[in-house]
Amino acid sequence: MQNIIELLGNITPLLAIAGIAFFMTLEKILPYFEHSKDRNRQRWHNLGMIAVAFVLNAILGSFVVAAILWSQQNNIGLLHKLLGQSVPAIIMGILLVDLNSYVFHIIYHKVPFFWRFHRVHHADTELDASDGLRLHPIEFMLQTLTQIAFLPLLGVSIQSITIYFAFALPWFSLNHSNISYPKWFERWFSLVFTTPNWHRVHHSSYRPETDSHYGDVFTFWDRIFGTAGKADVEKMQFGIERFREPGEQTFWQMLKMPFKGL
Repeated sequence: MQNIIELLGNITPLLAIAGIAFFMTLEKILPYFEHSKDRNRQRWHNLGMIAVAFVLNAILGSFVVAAILWSQQNNIGLLHKLLGQSVPAIIMGILLVDLNSYVFHIIYHKVPFFWRFHRVHHADTELDASDGLRLHPIEFMLQTLTQIAFLPLLGVSIQSITIYFAFALPWFSLNHSNISYPKWFERWFSLVFTTPNWHRVHHSSYRPETDSHYGDVFTFWDRIFGTAGKADVEKMQFGIERFREPGEQTFWQMLKMPFKGL
């Protein structure tokens, strides 16, 4: 088991890159929406933001791992106390990582200071796989701090967080991708996972729809806590009205976006 976890931890960045490359290729073949002629240029700007996130992860990821290992080795945290290092503890840990993301995702939307940074992810007017990991560097750092602060207290193990991100990072490319998936996939998988049509609602320019469907990987948090909704995705407009002018979505403008007026 330990060898598998170490392998997953080592190849997770490669899985993320492979996911981006695969779904960006597939959406050329099976597009859901017709993109504008400038979309290829925008993808490069988005990939620039992703590259910054990868660099930050290489620097900061070790702090998350160190905090979780410290909690695990010292038997500190809820799951360590209740379930030890059992398989149920690993499964519960995976769910708690996603629940932690769900809770803070809501905070990023409701607190103006955090929304300034998170809106970089929402501002793209055309959604595709390059948006899955399009995050402002400061939001990435804030996410890292929340993981360091809360995951050890919850008793999330290194096994749980490794398995979670090995699956989640490629999935973020899938659920943002501009691909026409079969109706059965959207219907049945969305009972558990954030499929593209489920997550597209979250990227609507209509704020009540934006403020719904917060789950990163699993949809049942939205169902349990009442943040799920319905919308006609095919008639939906994506992005944020404040940032629709030409030139608003370049790499440098995205870096400056949080510091502009709300």
